[in-house]
Amino acid sequence: MAMSSWINIRSGRIYRSTKQSKQEDVLASLSDLEPHECCKRLLAKISQKEVEERSLYNHLNAFIKFYLKYENEWEKVGWKTEELLCCLRIALVHESTQIRTVGLRCIRFVIRTENDVTHMNKLLIPFLIVRSVDLILGNDVERIEAMRLMRKILIIAPAKFDIAMARCMVSLAFDGAEAKDRMLRVCLATLSDLGVLNPKLLIISGGVTAISRNLLECQTPKIAESLCGVLLLLLDKPQTRHYAAVDLHCAAAPFCDFHYKHGTKDKNKRDERELRLNCGRLALLTILRSWSGILHFCSPNDRSGFRAIVDVLYLKQLEVRKSVLDLLYDLLGLPQPEWSDELSVALSAADPCEPQASWRLNEGFVVAEGRSVLPHLAASTPTTADMHMALLLYCFLENGLLAALAEVIATSDTFICVRASVLLGEILRLIQILLPPGCCNISPSLPSLLDYASKSKPQAIAAITALEQLHMLMKRRPASYSLHLDYIIRNSYHKRMEHKQENSVRQKSALKSKIQQLVLKDGEDAVKETGVLVSNDAFTWDWNLINLLLKAENNSKIDFTDSSHRTFVKKLVEFFMPSKNKYSHMDLGTSKSSIIYTTAGIELIKFLVELKDTDYSGLRPRLMGAMLALELFQDILNNIEAVMTSRSVHDCLFSPQHMVSTQCQSYFLFIGQFARNVRGLKMLESINMFQKLKQLATTTNHDCYVKLIISSMEYIFPGPCRDILEAVLTCNSDSSRLYATQFLHVLLRARNPLFSTWAIQLLVNQLNDKSRSVVLSALSTLHEACELPDCLEALININPNLEKLGEKGSMLFVRFLSTESGYNKIIHDSSKDKIISELKRWDEHFIYRYVKVVEADLSDALTLHQRNEEGRYDKRVSNLRSSCKRDVFLPPHIYGQLNQHVEGYELLICCGKTEKMIEVIKSAKCTNDDQILQLKACIWAVSHLGTSNRGFEYLTSYGIVDNIILLAKKCPVYSIRATAFYALGLLGTTPIGADELSRKGWLCTRHDRHDYWPIIKEEIHDPFYANPSVSTSEDVISLDNPFIGEFENLEDEDMDPEESQDAVSSPIYSPESRKMRHSTLPANRRPPIHKRSLSESKTFDTSNGFDEDNRLIIGRHRNSSMTESTTSGVSSCDSLANKHGTCANYSKTLSPIPSSSSLSTLQLPATQIRRISHRISSNSTTNSDISSSSQTGSASNELSMQNMVGYNTLKWLRWREAFNLDRSNYEEDYLFKTTLHLAPTTPTLIDDFQIVDTSVSTAFGVAKFDVESTTPARCDRRYMGICLPKMLLDLFPSQDEILREPRVFPESLSTSENEAMEPEGELTSKSWKHWKRNCFYCSTLEAERDGSKEERFTDESKLEVLKNVERIANPISNKYVRAHLIRFKQREPEAFKDICIYSEVCKIMSEGVYRLPTRRVLHELFLDVCFDKLYDIPTRILGVTMEADEEPPTTPESDRQRKSISSDISSPTESLKTLDSLNLTFKENKFPIKH
Repeated sequence: MAMSSWINIRSGRIYRSTKQSKQEDVLASLSDLEPHECCKRLLAKISQKEVEERSLYNHLNAFIKFYLKYENEWEKVGWKTEELLCCLRIALVHESTQIRTVGLRCIRFVIRTENDVTHMNKLLIPFLIVRSVDLILGNDVERIEAMRLMRKILIIAPAKFDIAMARCMVSLAFDGAEAKDRMLRVCLATLSDLGVLNPKLLIISGGVTAISRNLLECQTPKIAESLCGVLLLLLDKPQTRHYAAVDLHCAAAPFCDFHYKHGTKDKNKRDERELRLNCGRLALLTILRSWSGILHFCSPNDRSGFRAIVDVLYLKQLEVRKSVLDLLYDLLGLPQPEWSDELSVALSAADPCEPQASWRLNEGFVVAEGRSVLPHLAASTPTTADMHMALLLYCFLENGLLAALAEVIATSDTFICVRASVLLGEILRLIQILLPPGCCNISPSLPSLLDYASKSKPQAIAAITALEQLHMLMKRRPASYSLHLDYIIRNSYHKRMEHKQENSVRQKSALKSKIQQLVLKDGEDAVKETGVLVSNDAFTWDWNLINLLLKAENNSKIDFTDSSHRTFVKKLVEFFMPSKNKYSHMDLGTSKSSIIYTTAGIELIKFLVELKDTDYSGLRPRLMGAMLALELFQDILNNIEAVMTSRSVHDCLFSPQHMVSTQCQSYFLFIGQFARNVRGLKMLESINMFQKLKQLATTTNHDCYVKLIISSMEYIFPGPCRDILEAVLTCNSDSSRLYATQFLHVLLRARNPLFSTWAIQLLVNQLNDKSRSVVLSALSTLHEACELPDCLEALININPNLEKLGEKGSMLFVRFLSTESGYNKIIHDSSKDKIISELKRWDEHFIYRYVKVVEADLSDALTLHQRNEEGRYDKRVSNLRSSCKRDVFLPPHIYGQLNQHVEGYELLICCGKTEKMIEVIKSAKCTNDDQILQLKACIWAVSHLGTSNRGFEYLTSYGIVDNIILLAKKCPVYSIRATAFYALGLLGTTPIGADELSRKGWLCTRHDRHDYWPIIKEEIHDPFYANPSVSTSEDVISLDNPFIGEFENLEDEDMDPEESQDAVSSPIYSPESRKMRHSTLPANRRPPIHKRSLSESKTFDTSNGFDEDNRLIIGRHRNSSMTESTTSGVSSCDSLANKHGTCANYSKTLSPIPSSSSLSTLQLPATQIRRISHRISSNSTTNSDISSSSQTGSASNELSMQNMVGYNTLKWLRWREAFNLDRSNYEEDYLFKTTLHLAPTTPTLIDDFQIVDTSVSTAFGVAKFDVESTTPARCDRRYMGICLPKMLLDLFPSQDEILREPRVFPESLSTSENEAMEPEGELTSKSWKHWKRNCFYCSTLEAERDGSKEERFTDESKLEVLKNVERIANPISNKYVRAHLIRFKQREPEAFKDICIYSEVCKIMSEGVYRLPTRRVLHELFLDVCFDKLYDIPTRILGVTMEADEEPPTTPESDRQRKSISSDISSPTESLKTLDSLNLTFKENKFPIKH
């Protein structure tokens, strides 16, 4: 039977050589024919019935080779693609698995264009491809070929991808994990590609739910990232977001549900639990590293998102706590500490100088360590990765993560406590560096942790100790681990700070003397105490004492007149000689003891080379020291020569293996340190040391020698060391040239003196290297070198040709335009037209490419899909924790470089397209991909224009900053929101930009990246600048609404002279004001009067009124909380639910009666006030905090309506005053407006306000953000470019925008054209339409052209089959219907052999959701389908009989018949099976995840 043909597997194996020979024989027999005739013979053989399987297999493979031979000139063959597909379709219904496999391969080679896919869909080949994938009958190779064919179709024509194949993959994705299907990962990869290329089809076919379900089945980071990436892409645009209804909260289910079961087969076992937690962690990592994921998952108002993960930390579930901590460590890019209960072990993991695997000699060595330890030179260039991290930290704060970590510390075991303490310290450090002070409370943090510590909780006390130790550790960083990098940094630093060190020589000498007095008993026993003279075992020697003796200068106790001292030195030299096998055979460990040996060796050679004869009468210790040094270095040289001359380098003492594992590598460091001295340099030249090193570095095939030689030399001054470096930069080994180029990068970051005078030229030379990785490394180093003015000037003077480097060279070229000298240099060498043409090239093309470059760099920083050293994408990084954080600074933009000077700015305004870009941003069109790209490009260009004061003022004149803020808050495309968010950070790199953004409700980090411990400076912020005309509920002053912070007057001597002058001229310091102050204050100027409120804890301490000079008195005010303060030092108002930190920056108490006395109680800020927190916790407001007001006030101490009117009036006046408007403007503008709304009380209020002199701008506050008064020093400052909103909720979509239920696609996308025209009720139980276009056989009949496109089934057996096929999709009746179909097949087997019925079944399965077991049952029921009718179609096309092997003579009638069939196949495309014509009968059921 046919069933046996599917199940039986061929036992005999046909060897590949035999197969190839048979295929060659077939082609050889047809070689004499024309290509057209040869192809016809092959197709005729393929289309014949009852052909031997091996012969058919050979002919199919021969056809593949024939097709590949004529692929590029197929027109000469003369056969259309639709004719080929019609003939090859026969192979897909063959009984043999092998024939079907090669048939799929043939079709994969034949289809090349979108039109070919259209013809394939018309022939219903996708149904047969699905059949091959669904069935599992020993046909693994066939399934692989079917998946390969589907992937090629998806690449060629994603819009024509048939929904039947999409449904097939969705069902496989649903049930593949439980069935352990080997095709699951291929299926998930194809679904991911489908989501990128055709997202609508993925949504309709139910792929969103399938991918979401597999998120918690995947333990591979790269696969989890790919699956999450597709879902996040669907969230980006509203066109797909509203229809997909992606819900990523399922990733939090394993953390929040302690009895979570992902499937029916899951068991509550520990292994299964850990599996789900790990899968959830991997999914959340990708979600939180994307902009769409943060907006979807981290809203403070979303209780089922990140807030749920934070809340679960309060429960004593150690397993969940550990998983959440692991998630946070990975998310912040922190190394995971070892699972230990010792704090020192955890702190060592947090130490950035702790040795890493990539720092070993056989890996990156000093280059990897230097790049990791030394900071980037860009102090103020923004990086999108830091912006993203800052937003993430802001979300952590708003969701209460710090308090949750404090609870974890206090209530967990020691292991988790240690890990949580280190994590808490790292988060606090990142908050200090990245977040603006206004976004986080700067009052004493962590009240709960301090409260636990005050109650003698040991875990809390240990955590506070850990925070202190971590802080002290980070203050000593950056520092090096290896001695190679340490001496590079020390030498560079020594040259730059030499004048400072000379001033402290006496202090150091005195300190050394004190140390010697403490260590040594007396001068005569110093050498004996080391143990060198007593024992030959170096491990018993006192190496600390040896170092002290060798470092001592004038007070040294080593006396060459004493024979024991000479013996001491000789034994030390003998110990370090390689041939003695003492020091050279020591293992290279990571302990301090191994480092102290090398340090002593360096001090020994320094001691020998610095000996002077004048210190010893009658002796020549200088000569003795030189002889000992020569003996040591001659021995080193002999071993180096042995490496070059021996037959096998592995037999030498300095073998590569010894270099990696022993102290042999330190001898190269000895050479480098000895060469720093002039005498040492001459001694090394005398024995030809540098020539041998140069020969070894340029000829060896082992990288270890090159790394050691390059990393150990000193390059400050010209000499043989630089000659060796230059020789390596031009040697034949690609790896050696790459390491030498990267080492120049380390020297640059170490601020090597005189780097610009010699190294820039070497880097420019490397741009011509044949290796792409070397060129990219040199380009990266030059970009970073441009951060230093001297290096930039040196590069401008060289003026290399960068055009051949493409876009990377163009970005380096625009850096020349950032300075006037570079701008004039380009004009002088070429002409101004070159700059104009470059500007036009950017406007026309490169600004769009710039968007792609920035997004690719951000992807490299946040994902596992990273580029290699050659700048190309390879495979994703498999190990998540091995990927290190990369520097992804914003690349230079021509708009940001030209506007740094006046001439470039004028050229931009004159020749650039700034006005057009501003119009694009204001229109904010983002309905398609082209508009989105254009809008992003304009945002980046305009924001770069605003990085200078003149450029920012130009943007302000157009009001474009408000438009960018609006895009960051409200744009429906999330990626545009991200671009606008990053652009605001770029605008906030200047003081003027930061001030303007602060007025608009966005706070900027006001320090650069090199300031690791920024000091928060005093600054004034008025929240009413943002929107002075709108009064909100937060404008109401209530005693139940405590203010965060405390305002204090500063002493007059703390004020700047200019500010003091303004204060003297201000009416609030007038004599009348002082007189009134004296009348209200005690005589001894004690703290102000205490005014009791509702309770003792709510006080307003105020000194108010006017003095004799009519100055308004400013006093100290404190609004305490409702409860007493604790001993933790934290204001108890922090523990309240309502923290309106931006409600006011000064205390405001208005009298209900509008009179002058109401102003006497008004507390206005002094010229300088203490900085307060501007953060408003979005999760702190509760319903109980909001109370209604009335005309006469309320019991909740809210202001009455009159107070609210008066306060609104004062706010308006203060706002107008801040913009330096004169009094006439107040009277003409404000009085007119307020009279319309505030009559009849407004005239009284204005009359009262006129008592105060408002002619000076500081009457109601200091104009903090006055651009005109900004000092030049402040204008030149640059910040790191991080900008965050005061209200975090402004970034997140509102609840109305978040749709949890999917929308329904329009009718054209969800139903077929035929069903849309069918009247309701026409389909009865006795009739079933058979659409011929959806039938394997009927679709090619000529009757279809006559208008008869449908017919009705009247056979009851066939109707019964179709009805049950529809019913079997229901999971409730699935088991019953399946049994019924099996019994029905036994009674009516002929119904399951009808090709028309099988076509309808395939169509039904493509329209509904069928689980994988159900689909397999249906295909197995129809295994006996008779496909003999399909053989008639190729016969008519080819004009041959099925029995004859030779072709009959061609007649005009047969040609007409073939053309007729051909015309039927190539019928109009509107009748084809497309996505718009599908009958989507069944709805997709979203996978339910309970939180």
